[in-house]
Amino acid sequence: MNIGLVRHFKVNCTTQKFMTSADFEKWTEQYNISYIVENGIELQNIKWSKCFSSDLPRAIKTAETIFKEKIITTHLLREVPLSPVFKIPFKLPYVFWCITGRLAWLFNHKSQPETKKMTTKRILVFLDTIEHEADHNLLVVCHGFFMHAFQKELKSRGNISFRIYI
Repeated sequence: MNIGLVRHFKVNCTTQKFMTSADFEKWTEQYNISYIVENGIELQNIKWSKCFSSDLPRAIKTAETIFKEKIITTHLLREVPLSPVFKIPFKLPYVFWCITGRLAWLFNHKSQPETKKMTTKRILVFLDTIEHEADHNLLVVCHGFFMHAFQKELKSRGNISFRIYI
């Protein structure tokens, strides 16, 4: 099996340099529904048999742009949700919220709606569902942070080749 991993196109969603925890929560909600900025991507003239996509709008639109046949959407490929580590009324840098949220996920902090174990389980369920596609080239359109966890699982299986298209 050959998998082409594609991160969705850039999202047209601006950020403030400083945000409260509530501002950051609103921003993540807005990001999830924002439009993408379409651009070209070179998939090296490989004949892709199927395309699987996260069911979030930015991934679906990216998939529709690069794959002209039927796209199979699934919640299993969604981005790892990101929440502020704590609730505070004063503003901190946007990058602080992103980094601490991802570190909290890594250490299974209660502030995050999904644990690392839950993310890994989603990935394993998805890989199990495509196991029968061993003779095919599959495109998988997902999200940046999720992609890192996904690659780790692909490497641990060892029998699946993959390429990353960002």
